[in-house]
Amino acid sequence: REVRAGSALAITGPNGAGKSTLGFTVAGLLPPASGSLSASSALAAGAGAQPIRWRSRELLTRIGTVFQDPEHQLLATTVRAELEVGPHALGLDPVATGQRVDELLERLRLTRLAEANPYTLSGGEKRRLTVAAALATAPRVLVLDEPTFGQDARTWAELVALLARLRDGTDAEEGSAIVAITHDHAVIDALRADRFELRGPS
Repeated sequence: REVRAGSALAITGPNGAGKSTLGFTVAGLLPPASGSLSASSALAAGAGAQPIRWRSRELLTRIGTVFQDPEHQLLATTVRAELEVGPHALGLDPVATGQRVDELLERLRLTRLAEANPYTLSGGEKRRLTVAAALATAPRVLVLDEPTFGQDARTWAELVALLARLRDGTDAEEGSAIVAITHDHAVIDALRADRFELRGPS
C-alpha cells in the first residue's frame, strides 16, 4: 500500500487490531512486524530507503508523529516553546517561526495558554498542542493517532482545516501525506481519506 504526497489515508479497525503499531511503523519508530516499509526516493533524499534506520533529525525533517497520549511527547516548559521546538531544530528563520507559531496558537485556541506549562493543560488542550507542534514543522508525512478526540465542533473544524491545508500544499510546494489512525468517520470524510481497515485479533 502506498502513502502518497497530497493525499490522506485513514487507518481504521477495532481496538486491539494494531492500528497504533502500524502508525508507529509508518512513522519510522518501529520496525515492520512483517513485510517491508520503504520511503520514496523523494522522501528519503539520501537518508536511505528504510525510515526505521533514519537518525532523529532525518525523521524530524520528513515525518511528524502525534501520539495517542499527548504527554508522551511533550518536551518544553511552555506551550509556545513546545511549538518552537521543531522549527528551531530545523534551523528555520526566527521571524517565520514566530508567525507560524502565532497562527497555530490562534487557530487552535491556545493563545491564552502560550506561557502555561503544557502539563497543566486539559486533555483536549494537550492533544491540540501536540498536533500543532507537528504542524509547525510542516513534515512531508504526518502520522496522527486519534487527532480529533475530545475536541468541540469549532476546534475540530480548525484541526481538520489545518490538516487539509498541509495535505493540499501550496502553488510553490507539493502537499504532504496525512496518515490518520481514527474512529472519527467525519474526519475521514472531511479529508477525503482512503481507508485501510485492520481486522481485530482473532
